[in-house]
Amino acid sequence: MDSREKELLKKIGEQAVRQLWREAFGGKAHGSRHLYRVNRIAMYLWEREGGDEFLILATAWVHDVSLAQGDDSDPAKVEAFTMGFLRKFEALSEAESRMIAQCAGAHETGGEDLPLEARIVHDADVLDKSGMLGVVRHIWKMTHMLKGRVLYTEKDLDELRDHLTEREGKLFSKTARNLGKILNEPRKLFFGDRTFAVKTMTWISNLDQQGVICEKVAEMLLKKSSHPSLVLLKDQLSCDFLSSFNNQEGETPK
Repeated sequence: MDSREKELLKKIGEQAVRQLWREAFGGKAHGSRHLYRVNRIAMYLWEREGGDEFLILATAWVHDVSLAQGDDSDPAKVEAFTMGFLRKFEALSEAESRMIAQCAGAHETGGEDLPLEARIVHDADVLDKSGMLGVVRHIWKMTHMLKGRVLYTEKDLDELRDHLTEREGKLFSKTARNLGKILNEPRKLFFGDRTFAVKTMTWISNLDQQGVICEKVAEMLLKKSSHPSLVLLKDQLSCDFLSSFNNQEGETPK
């Protein structure tokens, strides 16, 4: 990347994080490290899958800015909102803004026909919602947005499992699919132990309603329990699982 792109990434990242913390979910996501993790994962995928580094990382920063309007499920609305957000960065070209906004619009749905950059950011976002961190994160979203209440039923648990399983099936790059398999093996132990799963889901959901962010909930869960499903949760929070995967595969960045 050249100096213009590096400076833009810094400014875009700062503004995107600020907006997520202040406006998404009524400010309840303040302190979330999600955007930082998605950037690290996206960089890892870029090193192995290719694409335009600047467009990938810029999209990784802004993919959730539309949560300021309360929802990110409509790709067209996400794209339009993101385009508006990007207009404040005068050093961005119109073509760059449109490409970033298009990629951001596809971060939930993905698709084989999308540009490589969009698929990489989509995969990075899915990987941050994989494994047990994904369980913690989606309980938070269900509690605050989708249900608006504490989760406590087996039906809630099944909806949680089904959503995460569906997203896992939409990983497009080979690297992401391999990472997803590793992260989601322990998650099977969680959903296989339904008594533990329902009890833990309700405990997490209660903390969510009290305004505790996902990262703090995950840290508290690690102190509370030694359930085998939690084996990779600490490494997900730090993204250290990327280094572990790299060592297992014997890969080196391109």
